[in-house]
Amino acid sequence: MSGFSERLWRHRLAVGAGFCALVALGAAVAYVALSDGGPVIADAPDLRAHVRATPPVPVAFVSRTEPASLAAPAPEGEGFAYPGALPWAAREGRLRLLDTDGKVYELTWGRALPDGGTLIDAMSPSISLDGKRVLFAGRRAAPDHGRWRIYEVGVDGSNLRQLTGGPNDEGCGAVPPMRFAADGTRLDDATRRRVDYDDVDPIDQGSSLVFASSRTPDLGRDHARRATQLWLWPTGEAKPHPITSNRNNDRWPFLTLAEDLIVFSMWSRNREAVTADGTDVRPVSSGGAFATAPTDQWVGMRLHSVSDQFGFTVKIEEPVWRQRPLFNGRLAFFTAHPAGGGRFRLAQADWGYLRFGGSSIAAGQRMPKQQGGALLYGPERDADGRDLSAACPTPCPTGAVLFAAAPVGAPAGAWALYTASDDWAAPAVPAVLFDDPARADTDPVAVYARAPAPAETTLPMTGAPLKYPGFKLANGAAYDGPFGELHNSMIRVPAPDPFLGQKTDTGAGPVVPPPTGVKSVVFYAAHRDRFDDPNVPRVPGGWEKLSASPLDQGGQMRAKVPALPHSTTVLAGLGEDGTVFKWTATTPDSAGRSATFYALAGDHYSGTRPNGYHFCLGCHTGHTFIPADVRERVQK
Repeated sequence: MSGFSERLWRHRLAVGAGFCALVALGAAVAYVALSDGGPVIADAPDLRAHVRATPPVPVAFVSRTEPASLAAPAPEGEGFAYPGALPWAAREGRLRLLDTDGKVYELTWGRALPDGGTLIDAMSPSISLDGKRVLFAGRRAAPDHGRWRIYEVGVDGSNLRQLTGGPNDEGCGAVPPMRFAADGTRLDDATRRRVDYDDVDPIDQGSSLVFASSRTPDLGRDHARRATQLWLWPTGEAKPHPITSNRNNDRWPFLTLAEDLIVFSMWSRNREAVTADGTDVRPVSSGGAFATAPTDQWVGMRLHSVSDQFGFTVKIEEPVWRQRPLFNGRLAFFTAHPAGGGRFRLAQADWGYLRFGGSSIAAGQRMPKQQGGALLYGPERDADGRDLSAACPTPCPTGAVLFAAAPVGAPAGAWALYTASDDWAAPAVPAVLFDDPARADTDPVAVYARAPAPAETTLPMTGAPLKYPGFKLANGAAYDGPFGELHNSMIRVPAPDPFLGQKTDTGAGPVVPPPTGVKSVVFYAAHRDRFDDPNVPRVPGGWEKLSASPLDQGGQMRAKVPALPHSTTVLAGLGEDGTVFKWTATTPDSAGRSATFYALAGDHYSGTRPNGYHFCLGCHTGHTFIPADVRERVQK
């Protein structure tokens, strides 16, 4: 079950084909060329020898002592000593810019911030919508704590400044894990909340800043990796708001501009499953037999920036990391190479490409063989025929893809910037743009102005505070706290838009029929870890059945859901007998294989905002799908 606002549904029906066409080579592209506009900093002459080709537009990137930017999950480790476990950190990292005339600029290294501090590391650059600023994650030099915060700098090198983590930023919403200073003394709660979090992966959303952050303290279930969610910080507001609710990691957002959608990578690592008898959903670590399996997969997701709809973009058995829309209309990402050994490869897929059942498919089953849509793999060898490990693709406005790659088995310094055509129907031979042999060059992003984004950043609310006197939880306890409202209009009917993969290789369908027997929806709370006990470093988050709401005669649901602070929710559909509804597709593939599904929305954790309005559309294994033209565009 996935959020999808009625307002967005009406808007989508009105969207036509008025998207900008692919910018051809030689056309006028709106970008800031430093050599034309006059940089405010000098270039680095010693880096010119590492330039192998000049790009059609400037390229911002990072050069680091280790390719740590390519790691998707936060590292394992509780990090109870100051300054805590530092995720994705390199010993040294520099934000650079390669101009169209072959000059290279150091945008951060050796440069003072307004308060006199300096940066020792950088990653995750992105370009503002007007093409004039580079947003990135940076870490300061000692004596600073060295945790990640969001910064920006002009593409001409001007106005290097910090955006998050300043003196008026309250930081974490609850006490985080870090506890002890170097001398063994326990750090006070206010210091921990102010220091112990990381802001990474920023993007410009027009009237707001979106980034991934660990501001909601949590180490997840059955491991100890710091959770990150996507956060929205509207211009002028005192603090950011979470717009996703993962207990694991949400990473790498990117604004598509089509209907104001943010695509991102989600670590679907929910550890709960349907019990063998179908009577309950609970963590698999509690023991017993289960009809479904917990998830552990990185999938491509999309989210409306005001957080009132949620769904998938690409779901396959391989991980989907750092997806970006291309000028050809597909989504590019990097994934694990089948050769293993930590090797990566590039891929691109059509919007809505589904080949993975996730939490709802019966344990031990796989999706039948499906048809519809393209999944293509990118260059895997360089011009000399050497096998490459390739990662972090990003669009370039000449029908090209920028990416980072290194020969398999080569040291970290072999990671370099490459470019190739985005047409992967035939093997593409990449060209090297830049290679600093002393550092790993990764995270490239092309500098150009994009079409303006919609200005709306207000989270949808119900109006007056929701009050339900006499409400009782499933355990019989009275609850008088805040509520959110959830509306689902199409639980028992077919998906209104057929996603790619709804037909088997025989042409029959649907592969995932609607769950016509769902009579009610049950809500569970996945409580987050706590770190406020002076004697117990980590109090693991529990699992609790909250409530159930029946569907009306038309199959719709309007549910009042307790909005518990520091908790997330998981939903399941129940049949007439009160067990999780189970159904089997009647359209087998050419090998006679079909699949059995359970009405469990267990691929993700959902957030319930106090007095917030949330809209779901359907109850399908692929999450809610909407058609969208995500073709990348430039502002002419």
